Amino acid sequence: MRLDKMVSHAFGITRSVAREKILRGLVRLDGKRVDKPSSQVDAGIQNKLELINHNTGNRDTTTWKTHDHVLFYKPRGCITAQWSNKHKTVIEVLQQTPYFKPRLRPVGRLDLDTTGLLLFTTDGELLHRLTHPDWHVPKRYDVETMHPVTEPMIARLRQGVELKDPRTGKFRLAAASDLKPISDTRMEMTIGQGMYRQIRRMFASQGTEVVELKRISMGPLELPDELRIGEAMPLSEDLVQTTYACVSL
Repeated sequence: MRLDKMVSHAFGITRSVAREKILRGLVRLDGKRVDKPSSQVDAGIQNKLELINHNTGNRDTTTWKTHDHVLFYKPRGCITAQWSNKHKTVIEVLQQTPYFKPRLRPVGRLDLDTTGLLLFTTDGELLHRLTHPDWHVPKRYDVETMHPVTEPMIARLRQGVELKDPRTGKFRLAAASDLKPISDTRMEMTIGQGMYRQIRRMFASQGTEVVELKRISMGPLELPDELRIGEAMPLSEDLVQTTYACVSL
C-alpha cells in the first residue's frame, strides 16, 4: 500500500493532506521519518504511525495493519452472502478456518452449486475494482456440460449471446474471452464480466446444461493445488501486490 494512502486511512484525512504532511516531514513510520508519499508499505505488517502537529510538536500515534486478503476454496451448497435463513453462507464456512476476520468480504459471487476460488478482502476499493466491469478482470472456470458442445456452439459463445441483466432489465452481450475444449463436455472458459449465473445461462442458450462449474482463477490469482475444498489461506505478499497492480492500485 502507498504510504500516503495508509496515512490518509489511519488518521482520517484526505490523500492530498496526507501527501503534504509526508513531504513536510511530519510523519514517522516505525519511529523513522518518511518523506516520499509514493513509498510502498509491506502488506500484512502492523506499522506504528505518528503524525506530528507542526504548531505544537504533539504527536498523534496509531498502529495500522494493511488489509487482510484470504483465498477460499468454496464448496457446493453454500451461497455467497453475509447471511441467509435458507442456506449456509460462505462466511459461515470461512468462520471454521483459522483465517476468518469479521471485516472480510467476498469479492464477487459464486452461486450455490459453483465451487472454486473466492477471494475475501477487507479493502473496499480493491473489492470494487475487481468486480466492476470497467476493469475487465478475467475469471476462468472449469465447465462440464450435460451434452456435447459442438464447434458452432463454441463459436457462438465466443461471439457472444444476449442475456437479460436482472438488475436493469436490459439485454447485454455476454461472451467468452477464451474457451478451450478439454473434451466434448468439458472445457475451460474465461469471462471478463460477472452477470448473474452468466456461464450457466450462456450454455443454456445453446441448449445444454452446466452440471459442474468451478472457478480456477481470477486475475493473477490461481486456485492453489494444495488448497482443499472448504479451506482458506492468506495471500502472499507477492500476490497481494500483483492483485493490486492488476487494477492499478
